[in-house]
Amino acid sequence: MHTLIASIAKRDGRLWSVLGCMGADGQPQIQLQLYSAMIDHGLDIQEAIEMPRFLSGRLGLGEARDTLHLEGRFPEDAVGALLQRGHIINRWGAWNEMAGHAHSIALDPQSGTLAGGADPRRDGAALGW
Repeated sequence: MHTLIASIAKRDGRLWSVLGCMGADGQPQIQLQLYSAMIDHGLDIQEAIEMPRFLSGRLGLGEARDTLHLEGRFPEDAVGALLQRGHIINRWGAWNEMAGHAHSIALDPQSGTLAGGADPRRDGAALGW
C-alpha cells in the first residue's frame, strides 16, 4: 500500500482544487500548509507550493517525534522565536526534497481558468493545452 495523499477541494460548492503530495508522515502537514497559503493568504497554487515548508515530527521510522524541520528560507527572527519557546529545530537548506513534493491544479470558479502548480523540490511540471 502507498500513502500518497490526494485531495479535492470545493469553494462555494464548486470544484476549486485538486492536490497531491508525497512526503511520508508529513503529507497531511503539506496539504494543510498549501491550502492555508491559498485560502488564508491569497496565494496562487504555484506560490503556495514554493513557500518554505516545515514538518513536525519524524520523517522515518525510529526518528524522534519532537523535532521541527524547517527549510532554510524561514526568517531568522521566526526561527529564533521558535527556539525561545523550546522547539527542537532541524534547519534544512533553502529547498529540501524531504519537505515533500506537491503538484496541483486549481480552478478559478468564475472564469473556469485552470492553473497548474509543480513543486521545484522534485522533478515535475504543470502542463496544459
